[in-house]
Amino acid sequence: MNEIWVHIGTTSNAARLELKSVSGRSGLGVMQLRFQFEASCRHDASAQRPMWFEGKLSALGLGTSSGYLGRLAVESSPVTLHSLAATTTFDLVVDLDHRQLQIIEEHRTGGLKFNIEVTGTAMREGNLERIGVGSIEYEVNQSNWAAVLEQMQYRRLLLVELDAPDANRSAKFAAALDYYRDAERQYVKHEWRLTVEALRQTLAALVGKKADDEDEVADVQAGAIALRRESRKTDQGYPPRAEQVRLALKFMCDLGAHPEVASTEKSNAYSALLMVGGLLHGWQAK
Repeated sequence: MNEIWVHIGTTSNAARLELKSVSGRSGLGVMQLRFQFEASCRHDASAQRPMWFEGKLSALGLGTSSGYLGRLAVESSPVTLHSLAATTTFDLVVDLDHRQLQIIEEHRTGGLKFNIEVTGTAMREGNLERIGVGSIEYEVNQSNWAAVLEQMQYRRLLLVELDAPDANRSAKFAAALDYYRDAERQYVKHEWRLTVEALRQTLAALVGKKADDEDEVADVQAGAIALRRESRKTDQGYPPRAEQVRLALKFMCDLGAHPEVASTEKSNAYSALLMVGGLLHGWQAK
């Protein structure tokens, strides 16, 4: 059960806290996890008594990377149950940085389990006193966790240190960026093959083509030979060279997209995601 009982003074089970949902929110340089609780009054000892809750959040199931994430704080204080059997909702929130989420994504194998430790204080006869609360383990399945990452706008950066490029460069570039966004979403869902397939579409869209237009190794070879020939006559700038990188990456993603699903592993999807992201960042339309 996703519940914690609150003990006030000598009264056990004076109130109950039930964890209802988890969501995310994006901030300025930080992301926030939000745990919504429903508090219900189960004894007169908790009625008409303002309570403040806090705690700490840990991640479980990440191997040696499991551990403390941050302090939980109640967003709106105090929590007050005005009568016996009254209920109210409140959020406990924790701020996370991009690196913490990156570590989670590198080590989780499906959903994600949290350990939530809650402590609190209550007002009694004009004085604050500690109240006994407790802890729970709460598991977020993979599809719900993917939704939370979307809410936090995780991976809205193509690379950790590069801002997403401007989609207004051209209609072709905007289409390519849309495909890249889809690749990021598939990566978060652990769909390695679909990640590479979306990157394949990204690279074709950059030059206004369809993914099946450049499936042959001869396309890469012919382009490289032609560029080498031209470089003997005149200096070649970055755009022609970037086109050769695009062709090579497209061929890499073709190889990654067509075998059996199990043949495309996380390392394939991750390396392709980074390389295509770097190409997009510096891409100059011809």
